[in-house]
Amino acid sequence: MKIIIPIIILLLAVFFLVYGGYYFIRPSQRGEEILNNLNIPHPTIIAHRGASDIAPEHTKPAFKKAVNMGVDYLEADIHKTSDGKLVLLHDNNLKRTSNIEHIYPKRVKDHISTFTYEELLNLDFGSWFNKKHPRKADKNYKGLKILTLEELLKIAESGKNNTGVILDLKESEKYQNITSDVINLLKEQGWYNENSRNYNSKVIIFSLNLETLKQFKKLAPEIFRVLLLNNNMMTKRKWEGWLDLSENYVHGFGVKGFISWPWHIALAHDRNLFVFPYVINKGWQLNIFSHLQANGYITDRPELVLDFFDFIPEMIPDLED
Repeated sequence: MKIIIPIIILLLAVFFLVYGGYYFIRPSQRGEEILNNLNIPHPTIIAHRGASDIAPEHTKPAFKKAVNMGVDYLEADIHKTSDGKLVLLHDNNLKRTSNIEHIYPKRVKDHISTFTYEELLNLDFGSWFNKKHPRKADKNYKGLKILTLEELLKIAESGKNNTGVILDLKESEKYQNITSDVINLLKEQGWYNENSRNYNSKVIIFSLNLETLKQFKKLAPEIFRVLLLNNNMMTKRKWEGWLDLSENYVHGFGVKGFISWPWHIALAHDRNLFVFPYVINKGWQLNIFSHLQANGYITDRPELVLDFFDFIPEMIPDLED
């Protein structure tokens, strides 16, 4: 055993020096070309649940602040209520980001799909942020309502920066017809035209479920699709395996920062696929991933990323309700 451990360490060192070292020194430069061909800005700045470091996630202030900063996309998680409304929430229950304990104390752990939209409107989705982050608290956050997908699209449209949306369908296998529901709503709101021959780069679909992305390709091939990979998924299958499985169904990957090794990015680029690491909230992370030629940044702190790349948007006042 004493001999085996040094051998393993030596082999790993050789790997990084020879194979990994090459990609650290000469990371793939094809990301900008790939995104340009898709009419997606490079590097892509994605506000994760809005400007969620300075305002309650998935709320109107968080998304408005991100639009005013000049981000490329607003990222939002989508669930479906019991009466069929598409609403924005990350978790599958309401405990973390609402006052459900006071309003529906017997339903604290109930799945969001068991609530009607009207029931959700009784909840406060902002006060939790003031309690958790007193230095960032704002009295206007108290009493914020849950947002619908329609409201998100209107916020994106109200800015001057041609802001797009990224929709992460949570537990899509649980919700009957959610794929067609999202597509139909995008059509109604003028965000998707099935008769257009051009890809609609203002809409991107995220999902951990490859089958959901396959369904989107079948029903709305003009909408871009990104497979999210978490820790468990990378444990079950190697990077090349995910490339093989999803190459014909996705345009790129959203991956945890530590998965964004330069050789992973290079292998994706070889198949004309882009890579967006998440969640990038620190300056040192930006320094590393910008060197490794990450194609975009999913971040709670879009102001940090925009400043890093010297993207200074035109100063505009806060958007009105």
